[in-house]
Formats: sequence, C-alpha cells, structure tokens
Amino acid sequence: MQQCVTAVGYSAVPQEAPDSVDASPTAGALDAWREDVERALSQAAGEDPERTPEALLSAAIKAEYARLVKLAQKNHAPENDYRLRHPVVYFLQNQAPKKVLERTVFQQFAGCSHGTDDRLKAAAMLAVEKVNLMKADEAETDEYEMWHQDYEKFITGTIFLLTGVELFQKKSYTDALVYLVFSSQWNKELLSKGPYGGQSQEVLAYYRRVCLLRLNERAATLFGTGDEAAVSSGMAILTQLVVPCLPLLLADHTQEDDLVTVEAVRNRWCSYLDQEMEPTLLEKLTDVLPRLLDCSGEVCSFEDPPKVPPWSSWDLCDRFRRLIASLRRTSASET
Repeated sequence: MQQCVTAVGYSAVPQEAPDSVDASPTAGALDAWREDVERALSQAAGEDPERTPEALLSAAIKAEYARLVKLAQKNHAPENDYRLRHPVVYFLQNQAPKKVLERTVFQQFAGCSHGTDDRLKAAAMLAVEKVNLMKADEAETDEYEMWHQDYEKFITGTIFLLTGVELFQKKSYTDALVYLVFSSQWNKELLSKGPYGGQSQEVLAYYRRVCLLRLNERAATLFGTGDEAAVSSGMAILTQLVVPCLPLLLADHTQEDDLVTVEAVRNRWCSYLDQEMEPTLLEKLTDVLPRLLDCSGEVCSFEDPPKVPPWSSWDLCDRFRRLIASLRRTSASET
C-alpha cells in the first residue's frame, strides 16, 4: 500500500489585505444616519426656541453622542450588532481617540439639510466650518482616515461573511469560498487590533472549513469518474480553489480544526493511490500531490476580492439577524 507523508515544513503566509476597500453606503444608509442627526437638531430646537445656532448645534451633538454611547454600551442579543448601525458605535467599542469620534459626529451634522429652517441650516453650516478646521490638521486627518478604513473593512468583511454563508446555504460552494476567504482574512486583521474589531472568527472558520471540504469532495468525485471532462473540472477546482486555500488554514496554528481539515483534504486524494487507475489519471494525480502535501511554496493566489455593492445599514442588520437565526437552527439540529 502506498502512503502519503505530509510535509512538515511550512512558510507560506496569506496575502495581506489591501489598505483600503470600497464599501460605500447606499443612500439608504446615509438617510438613516441623516434622520438621526436631523431628529437630534429638531428636538434641540423644540426644547428652546430661543437657542442660537451655536447652542443648538452643541445641544444636538451632545444628545446624538449620548445616544450612540448608550448603543455602544448596551447589552444586546447576538443578532443585534449595533456596530453595523453606526461607525461611532464601532469606534467607541474599539476605543478610538476622542478627536476621531468628535470629527465623525460633526461630519454627519455637516451633511444634513433642513430645507427652509434658517436656524437649523445655520447650525449645519457651523458643523461644516468645524469639520473644515479639523481637516487642517494633517496628523489628525491621517488618524481619522485610518479608523474609517478599518470600519470600511469591518463592513466589507461582514458583507462578505453574509454573502458567503448565503451562497453556502444555496450550495454555491465555489463562489461562497471566495467570499469566506476574504472575509476571514480581513476579519483576522481587524481582530488583531482588538476583540470588537471584527466578527466571530470561529463562525468564519467553520464555514470556510465546511465549504472547502465540500468543494474538495466534489473535485475528488469528479476525478474518480475517469471521464475526461469531469476529471478536468475536478482538477480545476482542486488547483484553483482547494490548494490555494490550504496555506490560509495552516497559517493559524491555534485552530486545530483547520489542521484536521487540511489532513482530511490530503487523505481524500491520497486514497486514490490505493486504487487502480489509467496512467493518464495517475500522472495528473502525481503532478498535483506535491503541491497538496507541501504548501511551503504556495502563496494565496485568489483574485481580487469581489466588488461590494452599495449597502444599507438596515439591510445589513436584517441579514445579520437572519444569519444568527440560521446558526441557531443549525446548532439545534446537530444536538
């Protein structure tokens, strides 16, 4: 009986996440934030009709900031992730500098409009002036942009997680794996900065593993048919998706389940060495086995991440709630 021996050496590392991502919110997300700001201004104006625009803006910002602090500190059910609702909640939970928080809130007040209400329009213009003053400090601007890039990565990673799981549930494993790989990659980077920087890495790792195993089984089954077209399809799945994913699983030595998954992938293909097969099939198998068994020369070769469509904070929250509900159903069915 021929046996496969797993190579011990491993030095490949996953490709780093890009410095910036495009996760522009939709008009729906901006409208939701604008409604909160305009509500705060209107309430402040109603409390004291004699307030000057300066006092009005100060009172409204204080009220809106207090609301966001309350959201950030609130004990909530797992399905209610308030970080998806507002960037300031994310910044508060990750202990962003005060000036980043302040500028973010002022920026949102600067973007609101109150039609013909001169006092509210004047308050919004004061917010614009304040933001322009803040922009003059290059060091603070760099820090502000860094935090907002992290939030964009958080949103993008969450969208990829949701999309990957939704595709997984539809058995579209090829597309699902790409989303899950990039989501896991960015999420791991964000979590390295703090425990509230990303989503659950355990959930991501679970779906990435199961998706990889199912794709590997599909590839191995196609290879086992011996049909030329099926074998080619199986080899394409193996070399273009399965093999490039292995270094990502091996890079995290703390996830024992990832290492078990890698061994399961390898053993599935090694099992063919015990079977009689056509010389052409054996040649294809022996050509790919070195890459499968020794990942030291492999690098993450996935293409650029998928484009992120415009998003709405309310839509993200709704999809996230459905994800948590599906996880609970899956967990209940397995017990």
